[in-house]
Amino acid sequence: MMRRLICGAAVLLVMGACRGSQTQLTTPVPAPVTSATEWAATLAQASREARDGRFTIADKLLADFSSRNASAAEAPEAMYWRALYRLDPANQGASARDAAALFDMYLTSGHTSRRNEAATLRRVAGTLEASASASSSATAPRSETVRTDDKAKEEELARLRDELAKANAELERIKRRLAQPKP
Repeated sequence: MMRRLICGAAVLLVMGACRGSQTQLTTPVPAPVTSATEWAATLAQASREARDGRFTIADKLLADFSSRNASAAEAPEAMYWRALYRLDPANQGASARDAAALFDMYLTSGHTSRRNEAATLRRVAGTLEASASASSSATAPRSETVRTDDKAKEEELARLRDELAKANAELERIKRRLAQPKP
């Protein structure tokens, strides 16, 4: 009898476990939020912001997407678009150096959908950066030379004015002396 009681309890436990697992299987599982859906919305919004000249907002939208979805396939795409917007000449808050750094990160990410475009744009950014560096370094000495030349000219003018004033004073003295009757 004891044996029957133990077997009955075991059967009830097994049936309860099966019923619980059936309940778990039939519970609806919410559909996962895909990063692809969020990416499409983020890229559209960032594009509108960049088009309207709000590059800082566009960059923040894309950076936030990347940090929330770091392992998503779209995360490197966000980096690509951030670099592209930083390369835009209308973006006064960024530089070719900023764009080059982001293109470098994109190219090393292993993402290949825009590899050729990114490599080309990276070279453009590098050329712009080198050109900006060359023009700023060429401008600085030139402006310093101009300041030095201006100072030297001012000093020369002051010296010449003093000499002219002395010469005029001497001329006036000579005129007065000649104007006096001879004894």
